[in-house]
Amino acid sequence: GRITASRIGEIVGHSPFSDKSPEELSMCIRGELKEEFSPEARKRMDLGNEYEPKVRNMLSKKLGVEISETGFAIWKKDPRFGASLDGIINDDVGIEIKCPAKMYGPIKGYLERKEKGLAKDDEIGHIWKSQYDQIIGNGVITGRKWMIFCVYSIEEKKVFYQKVKVDYDYWNTFLYPKACEFYDKYMA
Repeated sequence: GRITASRIGEIVGHSPFSDKSPEELSMCIRGELKEEFSPEARKRMDLGNEYEPKVRNMLSKKLGVEISETGFAIWKKDPRFGASLDGIINDDVGIEIKCPAKMYGPIKGYLERKEKGLAKDDEIGHIWKSQYDQIIGNGVITGRKWMIFCVYSIEEKKVFYQKVKVDYDYWNTFLYPKACEFYDKYMA
């Protein structure tokens, strides 16, 4: 019955992959409706789980820092919310890892623009809104200042990572109020 950072984008309507009504979504969160996944989706999730520790180790070596695993965190300010980071570097920096079969198209475009000197390090438009929402939720709920967003494409064996500032203003003015509205309307 807790809203997690991984669901926040879906709750606020930013997930292009969700076809659930708010009522169905709340039933899934409360464990009253079992989510069904296609064999292909299940395979993708299993591969992501298999690759996540490998990517965490690879990222640790690339960055020259220790990345610790972490468990589920409940937000002290509002225990209706929780997050599960894919790793932490220190009190200021957390990690979110995605392991799709192929690199996301918007990230490919960003990398091509960056190679030509046409993109900045702090751009975020290439990160899907639902993933950005998860990054921000993870950061706020665990009190981080920064999150490193890492995408490893399994088939292409390519890695992308970017340090993203945790936008507390976006959380406080949009994500949190919308999620509270959802919770009060559908979860209470």
